[in-house]
Amino acid sequence: MKTSRLFNFVLIFLLSLGVVVVIKGNNFQTYNLENAIASEIEDAPQAHVYLGLPQNQVSAKTADKIKPEVVKLPNLVKKPGEPWRLKGKQLEVVNYGVLVEKDEKTGELRGVPMGNAEGDSFLYDPGSGGPTFWKNEKVEGKENDRALSAARFGEVNAYYHADRTLTYANSLLAELGEKPLPYLRVVVNDHSCSRLPGYRQNDCDRRSDEPRSFGGGHYRLPSDRFDDEGFEHPVEQMNLTGEVHLGSGNDYIKDANGDRVVVNGYPYNENPSHNAAIIIHEVGHHIVSHTADFRENQNRKPKENSNRKIHMDEGTCDYWTAVMLNSPDIYEWHRAGEKLTDKSNRNLDGSRTTANFVQDGDPHENGNIWSSALWDLRQAMGGDRKADLLVMKTMALFGEIEADNPKAKRKILRNEKIGQKDEFREGLAMLLKADELLYTGANRTLILNTFAKRGIDLKTPDSAFGD
Repeated sequence: MKTSRLFNFVLIFLLSLGVVVVIKGNNFQTYNLENAIASEIEDAPQAHVYLGLPQNQVSAKTADKIKPEVVKLPNLVKKPGEPWRLKGKQLEVVNYGVLVEKDEKTGELRGVPMGNAEGDSFLYDPGSGGPTFWKNEKVEGKENDRALSAARFGEVNAYYHADRTLTYANSLLAELGEKPLPYLRVVVNDHSCSRLPGYRQNDCDRRSDEPRSFGGGHYRLPSDRFDDEGFEHPVEQMNLTGEVHLGSGNDYIKDANGDRVVVNGYPYNENPSHNAAIIIHEVGHHIVSHTADFRENQNRKPKENSNRKIHMDEGTCDYWTAVMLNSPDIYEWHRAGEKLTDKSNRNLDGSRTTANFVQDGDPHENGNIWSSALWDLRQAMGGDRKADLLVMKTMALFGEIEADNPKAKRKILRNEKIGQKDEFREGLAMLLKADELLYTGANRTLILNTFAKRGIDLKTPDSAFGD
């Protein structure tokens, strides 16, 4: 996945002309850099976002600590005379949220689109995550104002954290001589499961017996070939180079005593777009997909991508989340009721090792073994960019396997069949190879000892993998 000479030449030429380059698939989109920078410095709009709050600071009694903070939104671009929108150099955010409209004559209800945020200010009230759509439907749209405000806050929060993550990732890739990530679309309030005629009716999460609104997030590349496990994503509506989908929430945040966390008089809806960890984790899949490419999508026909994730993919995304939040407790106050020992906990300071690996188990939970080992290594290396470069180089090396040794790549893909250590062992081998290339193997002993504590060891020579 090295940058080609032609690509480098075109990129340098455009930048020399004062142009911002956005890459969508194989196409260039450009913006005037002079106008973009001037607007960004002088007129960048202010916004409310959540910057993070440790889990142990929040309970039903201390929920007043949950407050948004004011930031300026970086990297937005717009044409002169137009309002600001959440469209930037690296990504755009769109809102698939549904409002309830009542016909005054017939009394019939229908779903109508919220539309996308725009204006000169993005200082929205979080609205305690907004109501669930079915609740707003039940009260015939009386919660429309809070639903809209919460959705707008989610759009802004998603843009801010996604842009930060892409900016850092692209800086690492540039330092490694790799091409930048392609353009990303982030969709908030997706799959809200409206039962009303009109906009996005029956766009639901159908993974359980009863269709419901989506309470989490996922990353998708366009595909009309593979089963999407209960979701509908028409390929003609999707961004070709990847989308993050964030649901509207379907439950409430609870503290360690099981009490609802109430903010400004409303129990807080577990709205994924209000959760920095979910946003960053899903953007992490964009990073992994366009570097390591574990599913070899670069060799598939258009619209035949595979969106399945292996354990190491999920673990690497949690690693990037911890890096961007500067905390191993990645879910913070949104998981106020979760203990470090809970099965679903993905705190990177947890105790999971390969002894806890569950064959055919949840790749998020199994992936916590890999993410925790990476985080341990980062702390041992000083807790800074040096380790992040090593992880990004490892992902880039995985992306180069296809040309040299396709059998090695296919072995990694069989995550549902391989033994519990195979996938992580191969990850360790590639990490060592990255260390050799970046740091002449200076961290080899530290890497081996750190990963051994998580049960990940190297039983085969480095030369047997990836060459």
